[in-house]
Amino acid sequence: MTAALNVRETGAPVRSATTVFRKGFWAVADQGLFAGSNCVVNLMLARWLSPTEYGAFVTAFAAFLGLGVIHTSLLTEPMLVFSSDRYRDRHPHYFGVLLYWHLLVSLSASMILALGGWYLRSRGQADLAQALYWFAAAGPFILFLWLMRRTCYGQFNPRRAAIGGVGYLILMMLGLAVVHVLGTLTIGTALTIIAVSSLAAGVGLGIGQVNLRPPRALIRDVTAEHLRYGRWATATQILGFIPGNIYYFLLPAMASLEQSGALRALTNLFMPLLQTSTALCMLLLPAFVRTQGTAEGKRLHRLSLLVLAGTPVIYWLVLGMFDRRVVMLVYGGKFLEYSGLLWVLGLQPVIGGMAGVYGAMLRARQKLNAVFWGGVVAAVAAVVLGVALTRRFGLAGVCWSIVITYGLHQVTLWLFSRPMMRDRTPLADVELPDNLVEAA
Repeated sequence: MTAALNVRETGAPVRSATTVFRKGFWAVADQGLFAGSNCVVNLMLARWLSPTEYGAFVTAFAAFLGLGVIHTSLLTEPMLVFSSDRYRDRHPHYFGVLLYWHLLVSLSASMILALGGWYLRSRGQADLAQALYWFAAAGPFILFLWLMRRTCYGQFNPRRAAIGGVGYLILMMLGLAVVHVLGTLTIGTALTIIAVSSLAAGVGLGIGQVNLRPPRALIRDVTAEHLRYGRWATATQILGFIPGNIYYFLLPAMASLEQSGALRALTNLFMPLLQTSTALCMLLLPAFVRTQGTAEGKRLHRLSLLVLAGTPVIYWLVLGMFDRRVVMLVYGGKFLEYSGLLWVLGLQPVIGGMAGVYGAMLRARQKLNAVFWGGVVAAVAAVVLGVALTRRFGLAGVCWSIVITYGLHQVTLWLFSRPMMRDRTPLADVELPDNLVEAA
């Protein structure tokens, strides 16, 4: 059954906001399971590796993410838009096309990481080179799971992704338990566990959802549409990568690998909020597509801001008041001299939540040029402020640079979104799929 609801005639508004946040429970559960598992790995590495080794790990991870954004912008982000509309009735074949593209993009990324490792080894940076080699080997499996999880969001079914997250968590914890007992926790063993767990969970999520024999006409159509969307999305994602990750390259060059590891160690404490915000914004994207131009869309916008920007304020205050105790408890005394910077970094998820909402609104309207220019502002600010403040103040300068950059990004997205918030387009018939109507 497919229902078409006319908001003004029936007097019953499309209950998309309620549905989104009901579905959001599963989105949060999914993100919590996956992010929690990876956070455990990060915390263990930060606690048991030397600060320099952990700094090498986070710098290599930043390089991997830099290539991962290309995978996201060409495959995942357009999939979240097109799966709700253009390919709504052809999901299995559509996801099959994306899987073939995943192999091409992820293997190319691995080759680049391996070449980077070879170059750094020739320059005498063995720790960083070794970390890059391991990410080159594990990367295709990690990106495979990223794609399979997001197909669940494209079908507005985060519950399935959360079930996959349970399997991923079990495999991760079993693997970590084994290496902990054996005393062999290293960058290599950690990434091997992540790769194997990602492959198993990704295959489980793909069973019954992917058809590996898509029609040629669909392959051509999907390729053309994703490349069209991906031209702006790729540039935007790369620009979005710079503000959050450039510091992992600046700190080793201008300060030390240890401070690079310290930045990640402090950020780990806010990762649950950042990952939750990311999950809900992924869910908001197809919801904003369905509700654009309606009163429900405006209500969804206000409720999203309250949840994604208001909740982090409470967390920030609590963590800031107990900064030294938290760092001591989590890292066993390491990075304690940097604990006061939690007061500064805590603003990141607050501002990031607001930016995520406005970014989802713009993407839903396919205003990718606006998102792109928001990324330009953030990237330029990150480079200019990052270089100047890192050179002068080290890690403290980096933290202030992050907060100022996030603030400028949010203001830019808000300015571009103002015409949409003033939109008085008459309400139209809003057609909902069966699962959305039943959930509502």
